[in-house]
Amino acid sequence: MTFTVAPHLKYFTIPLKDFVAARPEFEGFGGPGGACELDTDKTLFDSLVRETLEESGLHVSHILDLVAVDCWEHHRRSGGKIRIAKYSFVVEVQEALGSPAGKQQPVPTLQIPVRLEPLEHQKFDWAVKEDVLLSIRTPNGPYRFPLPLVGHQAPNILRAFELVEPRESRK
Repeated sequence: MTFTVAPHLKYFTIPLKDFVAARPEFEGFGGPGGACELDTDKTLFDSLVRETLEESGLHVSHILDLVAVDCWEHHRRSGGKIRIAKYSFVVEVQEALGSPAGKQQPVPTLQIPVRLEPLEHQKFDWAVKEDVLLSIRTPNGPYRFPLPLVGHQAPNILRAFELVEPRESRK
């Protein structure tokens, strides 16, 4: 899993065990759809890259920015609770760059080959900012917020759009 990291995010490249030890108030750390694995993930970013591949079939090539850190208590079915910190990042994926004749050029978003883990996901959607805003403001949008189990995601999705828009306008 080869990927690059934006210079301002180098802080997150410390060994995962050190990262976790510096945050004793949390028992769990997660990323897109899953948890960090202390025994196999070297850094928080290794967890992000692994989970993205497992959940979507996409290969992270560059980690651009931190979107949010969300914290909550998870109540276990077996009883008890744990505090979880979830880190959300904006990333570029290898599949978004085609290579016809050896030249990389952007692939249209709708053509990026997402492969969902069928035991965990039934569908996905490439959201556009206007649809997310409409869904937050009215019941007429295509999405329902708060999302089940992740009610905090609407502001995070909008923040991700805000982080990406300046990059897109420079292209």
